[in-house]
Amino acid sequence: MSSISQKEAIYLFTGSSVSQGFWLSEFEQLIRDQVKIEGFQNQKVKAVYVVIGAQQFAQALVLFQLPINDRGFVDSGWYLPLRRLSDSAGHGPNMGDGRIRLACQSQCSISWHKDSMWEPVTSDFMAVRKAIRDNLMGKEPLSLSANEPVVSRTTIAPALASALSKRHKDPEIETLKAELKSETVAYRNQLQQLQHEIERQKSLSAKAQRQVGDEGLAQELAEIKKIHLHEMQTHQQEMEDIKQALTQQQEANEALHLQVGVHNDAVITQEVEGLQSHIQQLQESLVQAEAKTIDHFIERVESLDAVLVCFHPGAGHLTISAASMQAYADNPTAYAARKCDVDEAQYVAWLDHYDDPKCQQCNVEIPRIELPQEFIPRRQGFCHLHRSMSTVD
Repeated sequence: MSSISQKEAIYLFTGSSVSQGFWLSEFEQLIRDQVKIEGFQNQKVKAVYVVIGAQQFAQALVLFQLPINDRGFVDSGWYLPLRRLSDSAGHGPNMGDGRIRLACQSQCSISWHKDSMWEPVTSDFMAVRKAIRDNLMGKEPLSLSANEPVVSRTTIAPALASALSKRHKDPEIETLKAELKSETVAYRNQLQQLQHEIERQKSLSAKAQRQVGDEGLAQELAEIKKIHLHEMQTHQQEMEDIKQALTQQQEANEALHLQVGVHNDAVITQEVEGLQSHIQQLQESLVQAEAKTIDHFIERVESLDAVLVCFHPGAGHLTISAASMQAYADNPTAYAARKCDVDEAQYVAWLDHYDDPKCQQCNVEIPRIELPQEFIPRRQGFCHLHRSMSTVD
């Protein structure tokens, strides 16, 4: 550590919440002695190495995957140079004491450790900050669920609440009604969280607009755009999951409707129609939230006449307009490859060579090819000896 006032900790995630914490010395002892980690078996656990400053704020994060075998022990061959990754990390967000150093999958200074890392979202930083603030060490597993918004009975549409409150003589129908009601509240909760996220992004965009006149804050604006693009991709996946869940709920409603036909009960028919109407409202809200999440941000960036500047080996610094941000976010590697006039496969092969110019056969060092357009994998990827053998093959 760079200062005796700093502390080093390891936090383990369960879902989006920090569930266990160890001081680094305890964690290293746990691995050396092959002590079982309770609650995890046969999986790669999201973990984070944290450097904590004197003011109890994170100063550096290294986001890595910890492989745990089927007996609950850390794999004996696992190793990562956590301090080295932390010291050479790039910039991250401000977690209370200025911008932190951040090492993750997209920002890893040692390329061959990239596959052992993971990508964060905003809630991950919040979980780490809460774990530090609550002094997780030695306490019960920490959960962020207490801070999540709760949808009360009064938030459900009055007509729907009235329909669900009526009891039916068939207990199977009552069970279906209870399940549908529970799922509806959960979906409504998820939509509210997405709407809160949209409002937060609006606030960040407004802040960026106020600061755009200051040339010294241009780099900060670029970082905000990068975080927003990453979070928008995450929100899109969440919305797809919600759509799938809504489809399943609609199928359950249709099954309930068939039972209504069998029982010939007009009251239950009215309840099903109320559920279907509410699902339609949820779907419309979902479409609006999806459109606002992506389109609103791009429109705000475009109205600022701002661009995203990023660096890719071989392509140099690329200036990406608001109109091109979605294409870049979908596949940054393919975007850079097009700028180099090569296909994605050749660009990826050249990147592997550029990062570590060694013969693909015997691993001896070979001259680095500086441009992807000049790289021919079956020739420049081998030493002189194996190049001739590859040509014969």
